[in-house]
Amino acid sequence: MNILVTLGGTEEPLDGVRCLSNRSTGSTGRAIAAHFDSRGAQVTLLHAERVQVGDLSLTTASYRTFDELADLLQRRLAGEHFDAVIHLAAVGDYHLEAIEVDGRTLAPGGRGKIGSGHDLLLRLAPNPKLIDSLQTWSQNPDLRIVGFKLTDSEDLAGREAAARSLLDRGVAEFVVLNDIGEIRGSQHPAVIYADTGVVSKTSDKNELAAALYTLLAAGAPA
Repeated sequence: MNILVTLGGTEEPLDGVRCLSNRSTGSTGRAIAAHFDSRGAQVTLLHAERVQVGDLSLTTASYRTFDELADLLQRRLAGEHFDAVIHLAAVGDYHLEAIEVDGRTLAPGGRGKIGSGHDLLLRLAPNPKLIDSLQTWSQNPDLRIVGFKLTDSEDLAGREAAARSLLDRGVAEFVVLNDIGEIRGSQHPAVIYADTGVVSKTSDKNELAAALYTLLAAGAPA
């Protein structure tokens, strides 16, 4: 199998020092990539700059922003035949469209540092969903896609509905559901959904990696 894995979180530069980001560490993606590699899969890793990939001897490329990740995905998928994409990257839902400092508009991400003590207004605009474009960008018309949905809710039905909403868009074969309230230390429970319902429940990152390998290997080309 030839697998593309994305991991880590995107950043949106505010100025030359600050950025908007998320809490993703990339550790789950590293565990999944390492497991697939150990089972003989060919793995390409697209990781956030701040994520340390350790001693993984894989083909890697790094990104920082949403646009950089989108460009990497488009070029890699168009240039190489991948059997599957495991899309763990915590992609920002918004980008900075403009910054107002004391009523004066600045372009986001410029050099220098915005000083303290100012009235600061950030204008955000929505990003498109990268997972929706993976199949379009791919040279493989049968590309298999694993998506991830992170929730923060005690409502079990609401969590499942969030996973189902991604499946219903028809862009992922499997959706891995995690809830941030259940992730503690080595505990990293996950539920894997397919159109038919729940196909696996795992308790930590290593179990999740093994379950995803089993699911994708079952339909891999001979």
